Parts: sequence; structure tokens; C-alpha cells
Amino acid sequence: MKHKIIAVTSSRADYGILKPLLKKIEKDEAFDLVVVATGSHLDEKFGNTITEIEKDNFATVEKIPTHLTTTSANAINEAIGKLIAQFSNYYSTAKPDLVLVLGDRYEVFAAAIAAYVLQIPIAHIHGGEVSAGAFDEGFRHSITKLSALHFVICEEYQNRVIQLGENPKTVFNVGALVVDNIQQENLLSKEELEKFIGISLASPSALITYHPVTLEKSTSLQHLQNLLEALNHFPEMNLVFNKSNADTDGDVLNKALEAFVAKRDNAVLVDSLGMKKFLSTLKNVDMMIGNSSAGIIEMPYFKHPTINIGDRQKGRHKAATVIDCGASFLDISKSIIKARTNAFVKNAAKDPYPFGSGNSANKIIELLKKNIPTINLKKSFHDLH
Repeated sequence: MKHKIIAVTSSRADYGILKPLLKKIEKDEAFDLVVVATGSHLDEKFGNTITEIEKDNFATVEKIPTHLTTTSANAINEAIGKLIAQFSNYYSTAKPDLVLVLGDRYEVFAAAIAAYVLQIPIAHIHGGEVSAGAFDEGFRHSITKLSALHFVICEEYQNRVIQLGENPKTVFNVGALVVDNIQQENLLSKEELEKFIGISLASPSALITYHPVTLEKSTSLQHLQNLLEALNHFPEMNLVFNKSNADTDGDVLNKALEAFVAKRDNAVLVDSLGMKKFLSTLKNVDMMIGNSSAGIIEMPYFKHPTINIGDRQKGRHKAATVIDCGASFLDISKSIIKARTNAFVKNAAKDPYPFGSGNSANKIIELLKKNIPTINLKKSFHDLH
């Protein structure tokens, strides 16, 4: 008997990570897979990335729109409520054996609440992580408490999920799925990538992804302006900007990015690079700048520096390639200079990658096969002694 799995993806970020796992699940005779796309996948402002999922030719792809009119806090709250109702109605008809989710987005949180109330088991990937400056922190840990199975990327996060009261027998350190992506994808050369984005990536170059810091009030735009002012002091640096995500005030940040790029010939703003081009960009630029988890998890694999600004990723396990810095113009400028020194690059490259060595998808699949038949939704809180 096949296990019916509904995999929820809400953005370019989680789909890029999930893709190799979903492809393997679909090919495995033990499973019947349905991919459900929601969130920014269905928004033209963010590249309408549902088209990327459709091109990957999954047998069944469903769409559940977010109905997000603006990125204000009230609009996001309304969207969460509507999503819970939509996912509940969908699950009631689809009747999955398991809902598979990744990360900490509010859309994923809504999908998890609906499944939990309907007594549908949830498997959660990337639990136990910390992002003290964002709403994502609360969403992620809440999803952990709603979930029956947990797939984490390092021992530190495994211990934290257990600290949250989860049974150690349900918490598995499988490493980061992104390593599977990097090892299996035929990444673009610098020349191929330059042709796509339309600017040179000759050194010095950087990928910039800056998202709202949703647990701080009215700081995100000022901090982004500090970053842009710092970048103006490095006019020789070729810059690839990713749009900010659909969080509170994301629209405001994207307008500032559009205005900056319009005045600079060696800068480009991309709605969505897609997983392959995103990883190819990380491989081919000299550094990543911003406050995205990609600078913490993906970029260290390539041994290139990450300048991690502010508190959005505060508390995460970090490789030696990551430079934490404040959000002032001076702090950011000093960090860019540091990241360009041969001494830092050489020393950081010696540090081993902390999130596994690959084969994460196969590990998850075998654990799903073993554990789905025996899931007990009546979880006991595991106390630490």
C-alpha cells in the first residue's frame, strides 16, 4: 500500500531545497506524491515561480493561493487565516497519509496547523534552527511542536528539537538537502550566468539578499539603506540582487532596490533566479551579503565569504566563512573590506562544511518508509533530566 504524501512549498527558497527529495519520492513505489504550491510561487512580483515547478513535470501539482494584497502585518495575518481554511478543505478531500513541510514560512505554518487539527501526521525539515530577528523563529518552533517526524541538518539543531520536548527517536540528523542539489546539478559557468543576468561577474562581485527583520519595528529600510550606501563606496563591485521575500515591508525594500539598481550599470535586480541559477551565482561570485539563511547554509559549501547583517539570523550555527556584522554603514563597509582580504578567504576555506556531506534525500526517504506506519499522534513531552 502506497503512502500518500502532500509536500507543501511556499517559495523559491524552500522549493530549491526540496526538489531533489521530491523527485526521489515520486519515483519510489512506496509513495504517491502531490506537490502543493502556495505563497510567492503564485505571485508575479516574485517571478511566478510556479512555472519552475511545472517544468519539473511532477505528476500532480496543486495550487493554493495566499491572497496577499500587501506585505503589511494585518494583510499577512489575514492571509494566514485564509490559508488555514483552504488547506483544511484541501486535506479533507485529498486525505494524505503525511504532510511534508520545510522551514519556517507563515504559509507553511498555516499548512501545518490545518494538518494537525485534521490529525494528519507532519514531517518537518530544517527544525531546531534559530533566527532571532524574524517571525520565522516562532513559526519554525511551532511547526516542530505540530510535527511527528523531524529531519534536521546538524547535531546542534537535533539537540534543540529534543529540548523542545520531542522524542529523540523521532528526530533525525540527515544533513542539508542543499548539498544534494549542489552535487547533482550541472551548475552554470560564469560565462553562462553572465549571459542570463546581463552583467559581468568579474571580481569583485557579490550576491545580495536582504529580507525584512520582522521582529524589529521600522529598522529594515534604514538598515538596507545603510547597506546600499556602503555598496556605493565600492563602485567596482558587480552586484546581483535578489528581491526581498513576501514578509512585512518586503514591498518597501524592493522599491529601494529597484531605485538603487536603476542608477548603477554593474548591478541587477532579479525576481527569482531559480534553484540552479541561484546556486550557480553562489559558486561564481566572490561573496554573499545580506541576512538570508542561504548565506549561512548554502554559501559556506562553496568556501566563499558571507557578510551576515544584523540579527535576522542570530543564533544559527555558522561556518568560519560567515562574518557577522552590525547594520550600520561603517560595520557593513568594514566587513566588505575584511571579506576581500586574502588572509580571511584562505583561513575560512580551511573550515569544514558543518551541514553534512550529501545523500540527505535518500536518508529521509528510508526514514519515512520506516516511520510512517508507526507514527503516534499522541506525543508525550520528552523531559530533559
